[in-house]
Amino acid sequence: MAMRTPSYFATAAALLAGPAFAADMPLKAPPPPAVFSWDGCYVGGNMGWVGDRPSTTLSPTGTYLTPAGALAPPNANGTGALAGDLASVTDSLRTTGSGFAGGGQVGCNKQVGQWVFGIEGDIDGTSLRDTLSASFAPVTSANPFFTVSSHTDTVTAQVDWYSTFRTRFGYAADRWIFYVTGGFAVGDVNSSTNVTFGSNGTSPVYANAVHLGSSAAFAVGGTAGAGVEYAFTDHWSAKVEYLFIVLARPSYNSPLTAPAGVAPGYAWNTVLSEQIQTVRFGVNYRF
Repeated sequence: MAMRTPSYFATAAALLAGPAFAADMPLKAPPPPAVFSWDGCYVGGNMGWVGDRPSTTLSPTGTYLTPAGALAPPNANGTGALAGDLASVTDSLRTTGSGFAGGGQVGCNKQVGQWVFGIEGDIDGTSLRDTLSASFAPVTSANPFFTVSSHTDTVTAQVDWYSTFRTRFGYAADRWIFYVTGGFAVGDVNSSTNVTFGSNGTSPVYANAVHLGSSAAFAVGGTAGAGVEYAFTDHWSAKVEYLFIVLARPSYNSPLTAPAGVAPGYAWNTVLSEQIQTVRFGVNYRF
């Protein structure tokens, strides 16, 4: 009768062969880590320092520009000033200021390789309040028998808010992005003007003239800047950004309020522009 190999011999052989067989099998590499992407739209907030440099040009307008007569303006006949006397009181003023700005932004990004293209819009309120003021001594008129009176110019400039609409172009290094940005800007810039003359010298021009006016209007312009942003989670990121903004608002006239008894239409014109810089910190949530 044939002998059968005990089952425990077969089991032992299988146990001994198992590790050798497993050693010959290739190991499966773990999956590569997911590459972070800046694709998507986001919403966020920002706050920081804002500084401005308002500048203005003040000049006579209206009836002052009519042909000159025998009497120095303003007068009851409604005659204007000599060209030299118009130029002598055309003044340029500027100053600097700083304050706080804060608001929110919304935008979208598209990443291609390591390049990131995007659009962003924001709106920030500001605390910018400036006063531009200067006093000028009397000067000899273009007609040497007359004197252009001394005068004081005062202009206020207030930027309540500004908004930018920009493209962004950046380079992504994983969760970091370094970018430049630029586009269109608008703002709410309020202004008031006071141009007041004394009565100096012989036959003074603009004697005792007072011009008062104000205007609230939208200003338009452009903006450019740069920044860096870091995604500290898959949805949240923080950024530091610099923007330079130029806003030019429509000019406005300040009518003559004194002296009484002169022809209508004498006025002073104000042209105001704003240069704004901001350095701000922002946080975004990407959907």
